[in-house]
Amino acid sequence: MPLLLNTAPIIFDDVVIYLEKFPFNDEKLEQLRNDCRYTHMIKRTGDSILAVPIKKGLPPLGGMREQVDLKKDLSLTRSLANHAFYRELFKRNLWVSSITPLSYLITKKNLLEDCMPQGYSLVKGLGVFVKWEVEFRVIDPVGKAPFVSITINISTATRISLTCQQLMTKGVSVLNQYVGKPYYGRNPELKPRFSTVGRVVNVNTDGMLELEDLRPGELELADPTEMYLEPREDHLDNCIRVIYGTDASQILSNIDKKLAQYHVGNKKFEKLQRGLASYQTFKLSLVDGVPFQIGNFLDNDKAKTSHIKTYKAEKPVFVFSPGAAKVSTWNDGGLQQYGPFSRETFSPNKPHICVVLQANKKGQVEQILHKFLNGMPPVAYGKGGKTFEFTGLKNKFRLQDCYIDFFTAEDDSITSYNRAITAALQSNGSTRTFDLALIQIDDGFRGRVASNNPYLAAKARFVGQQIPVQEFTMENLGQPDARIVWSLNNMALATYAKLGGVPWLLTADSTIGHEVVFGIGSAMIHTSRLSAKERMVGITTVFTGDGRYYVNNISSAVTADEYFETLLQNLRTTMDRVKTDFAWRPKDTVRLIFHAFKTFKDAEADAVKQVMSELGDFNVEFAFVHVAPNSPYILFDTAQPGSFGKGIYAPERTNYLQLSEHVALASLTGAVELKKASDGIPQPVQLILHRDSTFKDMAYLCKQVIKFGAHSWRSYQPAPMPVSIYYSQLMAQMLSQLSGTPNWNPDAIYNKIGTTRWFL
Repeated sequence: MPLLLNTAPIIFDDVVIYLEKFPFNDEKLEQLRNDCRYTHMIKRTGDSILAVPIKKGLPPLGGMREQVDLKKDLSLTRSLANHAFYRELFKRNLWVSSITPLSYLITKKNLLEDCMPQGYSLVKGLGVFVKWEVEFRVIDPVGKAPFVSITINISTATRISLTCQQLMTKGVSVLNQYVGKPYYGRNPELKPRFSTVGRVVNVNTDGMLELEDLRPGELELADPTEMYLEPREDHLDNCIRVIYGTDASQILSNIDKKLAQYHVGNKKFEKLQRGLASYQTFKLSLVDGVPFQIGNFLDNDKAKTSHIKTYKAEKPVFVFSPGAAKVSTWNDGGLQQYGPFSRETFSPNKPHICVVLQANKKGQVEQILHKFLNGMPPVAYGKGGKTFEFTGLKNKFRLQDCYIDFFTAEDDSITSYNRAITAALQSNGSTRTFDLALIQIDDGFRGRVASNNPYLAAKARFVGQQIPVQEFTMENLGQPDARIVWSLNNMALATYAKLGGVPWLLTADSTIGHEVVFGIGSAMIHTSRLSAKERMVGITTVFTGDGRYYVNNISSAVTADEYFETLLQNLRTTMDRVKTDFAWRPKDTVRLIFHAFKTFKDAEADAVKQVMSELGDFNVEFAFVHVAPNSPYILFDTAQPGSFGKGIYAPERTNYLQLSEHVALASLTGAVELKKASDGIPQPVQLILHRDSTFKDMAYLCKQVIKFGAHSWRSYQPAPMPVSIYYSQLMAQMLSQLSGTPNWNPDAIYNKIGTTRWFL
């Protein structure tokens, strides 16, 4: 069976239409949209506004009249198709909430109704509904004619339409939760979206809600009859637990099973096929008298006129010795066989580790740490009598020994943890300096605010003293060996990397003099969730072509207006360091590949090119690649039965395809890499190459992203993004969390620890 994409072409005849063009200004655009909502398709393009009559016999609007061939102007055709579909949804009285992409709910059927046990009725105001998203795009495949496509997706959306007053009447607390209200945009046809107002800190005696962390312009007191809980899955779960008591577990289990049908590959694909068949019955016209039809999903069947061309990259080869004498396509297997890449040069070979833990869990922690350091007997997994043996941090990573000092907290309070941390830091250096801090935490810590979170307090204080931190929970590691073996295995990998070790590298083709991959990211630093006073930190990670994590550079926190210039200076500093340390010589060929978490704007690309022009007399080629984790595209392999019930219809992780000269999709995770069946089908990442790039080999860039996706030292499983971006994201997440911690000093990361993998 073929690989299929959830995208279909639209089919229409070659036709010329007339439109009117106006110079752009905000007032004119708003006027045309209001006055011509049902007669024209209004579109801004550059410095102009286009008004396309969708009905015959309409009087002119006073603009400049132009003739357009729809086969040649596919961008206009895309907009007309989107507008026609939008109008059709309204004819069918559907709950449309967004135009780009077109998003609507099927509100006639509440999925929760099927999840109630016999004899129970669903409380009105709680709901989960089917959500459809439809997006029209122009696809310009290499060597073929471009065409307009429709991409279809299906998911579910939570809705809580009970007011805070109604929820409190039913016993549901809204304290410390964020609440909001419906927000109506400029288009009166669209259904309202939810707008968060603030966090409830108290319910006053008069019933009014006292709010903190307010959205700018909102009041500190709110009427509970006008406020609603954020429509999140965890809020819905809590409402069900409170309202239905002992029967809630059965209801929630039923919900999980019901919603899995919208995530698991084969079920999702069946629903998309039925949705496509329904859309194909729509009577749609680009303009009056110019109908268009929707084709079938694209696949890689070469016998068909319209098909996608898919490729499969080779599996990454991991290197465990200088000179690549010891290699393996299995990272864990290679480590077991050869030891880590840095085994001969690693220091400290006898690391000194402090452990901060709760006093009443010391015995359990000691047992866990014995397994962590020294290993455990083989455990069975899967089918066919397979076993896996975790040999321990010391044996697996060829350490001579580990020295452990314990520091106990009296309880789980931040005060007790801080006392234990203080004791550890006071003893640091008395015999020898701590190389690592292991922190025992509780799962419940994750729900605490930063200022009352023992884990973040430990992270802030130890990292401030240049000591990396590895946390662990007894809820996770206090289970039977067959379940904790994988967690301990990943924990040992991350620990070795935090200690400065190099577990493995990647093979790299020596086709040019120098190749460097830059990951560009950012972190939002703010004192509260809705605070308008945000500051940004620029993050640059640097890898060599073989995946060697070379350095990261983190800028100072600045306002959004100053961010871009600060990021450029950060990049300039990093470039100078790379050029010097790698001993680039005049006339050397240098390839610089930039991975970014967002689209490169023209001004940003120009500025980065300016930085590169300052490098000197080198033959520089460069690529600006936006690596997007979220796109409308899903790739299905209908021949994939899954792995132990996981990843049905999921393509293997090395598949990639090129949608156009500058756009490609790459599968970084497949069926084997998923943790559970309900994870559904993984989405490919989308690679968007900026048109000013001088290195344009999308196949090479896809293969490199796939390799870097398998190169995370946080886990043996592939990461959801290439490490160039993933590490930046992890740093950004950690910096954002630490910014709310009283003991955090952001200058700490400018010292030695900033060059390590402290964020893993």
